[in-house]
Amino acid sequence: MGFHTPNEEIVRSLSSAETMQALRGAALLLDRHGLAAEASRFGRERMPPLRDLKQDYNRLFGHTLRGKVCPYETEYGKAHSFQQAHILSDLAGFYLAFGLRPAISVNERVDHIAYQLEFLEFLSRKEAFALEQGDEEMLEIARHALKKFLREHLGRFGRAVGSRLRQEDQDGFYGKLGSLCSLFLRTECEGQGVLVASEVLELRSFEEEHVPMACGTGDERLETGATRFDV
Repeated sequence: MGFHTPNEEIVRSLSSAETMQALRGAALLLDRHGLAAEASRFGRERMPPLRDLKQDYNRLFGHTLRGKVCPYETEYGKAHSFQQAHILSDLAGFYLAFGLRPAISVNERVDHIAYQLEFLEFLSRKEAFALEQGDEEMLEIARHALKKFLREHLGRFGRAVGSRLRQEDQDGFYGKLGSLCSLFLRTECEGQGVLVASEVLELRSFEEEHVPMACGTGDERLETGATRFDV
């Protein structure tokens, strides 16, 4: 939710006692490298007013493809245009394999960090459901996809986004969100046996062509307030 464009619903959700309790509980369960302490620090901070949050969001992420902090995976590394298209296609393939499509109401590319974190949540819920149901086949599929997705996509660039936010907004909401994100992805990668990526990842050269915006169709809301997928 924190990486979505801020609105009243997001501020209300992230300010709620229930959300912070859930965050602290999850961090305690996963705790490595001080993740629980980082989540507690994040939860103790008062949410800025929506107006200030929007200003900070625009200042950090900008109104163009690249602001101070770039939330798009394909803008990192040395990929050429055809490689960018391949990455976008691969991401869409991950989503479609589980019956998900980008919602038409969201004007973002599928490589945005909010999309990818939301998909990670979906896979984690699927894993939990398989455990509850004793469904070994579903469990194997969910765990395989989760590990592969971290290794090939989110785990590769997500920590760089978090680190950059921490640098650009040290004492602000997004700086603390970035720190929590980077630490969580380190913990998750280690737990899945995936090589932990560096927090430093250079942006692709401006001389490369940009990949056109790619959005799907559909409009729906997931249970946790997620808005980017159509099931």
